[in-house]
Amino acid sequence: MPRPGWSAKLALATLVLVTGCDAGNTSAVGDARGVGSASSVGSAGSVGSAGASGNAASGVSGGDTSVGGGATVSPQGAGAPISSKAAAAAMGKGFNLGQMFDSTQQPPTLAAASAKIDAYYAKGFRLVRIPVTWTEPTNGSSLVGDPAVGDVNRTHPRLLVIASVVDYALSKPDMYVVLNAHHEVALKTQNRAAVLERLWADIAEIFAERQHRLIFEILNEPHRSDDTPMPAADLRNMTVKAYAKIRAVDPARIIVIGGNQWFGAAEIPAVWTSLSGVGNGDDPYLMATFHHYNPWTFCGNDQGSYDDPWTDKDLSQPMDTMLAWANSVGKGLPVYIGEWSVAWGSRYEKFGCNNIRQYYQKLHSQFAAPRGVPTAVWDDGGWFKIYDHASNAFDNNLVDCISGTCDWDGTERFNAACQ
Repeated sequence: MPRPGWSAKLALATLVLVTGCDAGNTSAVGDARGVGSASSVGSAGSVGSAGASGNAASGVSGGDTSVGGGATVSPQGAGAPISSKAAAAAMGKGFNLGQMFDSTQQPPTLAAASAKIDAYYAKGFRLVRIPVTWTEPTNGSSLVGDPAVGDVNRTHPRLLVIASVVDYALSKPDMYVVLNAHHEVALKTQNRAAVLERLWADIAEIFAERQHRLIFEILNEPHRSDDTPMPAADLRNMTVKAYAKIRAVDPARIIVIGGNQWFGAAEIPAVWTSLSGVGNGDDPYLMATFHHYNPWTFCGNDQGSYDDPWTDKDLSQPMDTMLAWANSVGKGLPVYIGEWSVAWGSRYEKFGCNNIRQYYQKLHSQFAAPRGVPTAVWDDGGWFKIYDHASNAFDNNLVDCISGTCDWDGTERFNAACQ
């Protein structure tokens, strides 16, 4: 259960944030349509809103309230459990709020996040992954009191915005939200298991009453600072500890585990030779994840031209590797692709390469979806850009390609824009 007194402080601090901060800070401000909106978060997940008319924010315990230019926020509450298999079947195609709360590239505001969520939701996307760096400084400070302890600062302005973004996304019918621990460099490098344990104990309490469409992904890409893998035994140990803390708060919250370096498909089978300590293969609320940047010589940044003749096997093999493990050791454990994308912006100012379009057309619709694997494309608004934060609009038609069909520039796969 949440610690006594913290929720009232968080709700009050959010109201102060709404009325006293400007858009250039970490405040929850009006979205791209000019509608002022923000959420205050109580221990029961109640939502307060400041609407377009400029009315004072008020807690909601009964009916819905309108925020963000017409979107409806329902009363929060964990509600009925959702199994990981049911979630995986419903998540479908998704996207990342990349470089927003894990780094400093994009503004960490409700305005920026809600506009992007709205744009993707209108295109049929029902999964948003929110990368968050908790124990390392971003935008001048970290979200924890002490990075060697992992105690979340429950009145930190950026946490209030993250909570508002989570609530905004959950207000969308059928939208799933994945919240993770992302760039925790010292934690990973120094094997700070107790820090991860405390971190997730606090996060689980803070978001305890959110609907079960909120999913916890324990630790993103756990490589050391020199890019070497975290030893498998270390990752298992800290994951088991964090898992236990989450389960103590909510036995039915979906928890996601992963590999021990870059979340490559081969890492999970090597690390998780059994699911001892994380449900032993019998937890209906466990999921596994991997990242799909295969082949990296095509997907990665600064790789030269993008006329790489990747093949269908490049798309299918990582998925089949993960599914083989999931259907054996995992006892049918569902898996999802938490990141995939192509860093076209590391070479080109304008997008137009059909070879990249074809990759986006195939990965989700032709390979992942038929295998029952949901995906979340990595969109950072930069090198991997699909959505442009400056214009609050899609920068290219890759969002349509993900759904399976999109217009090409001409008919050639390797057109001039791929050079």
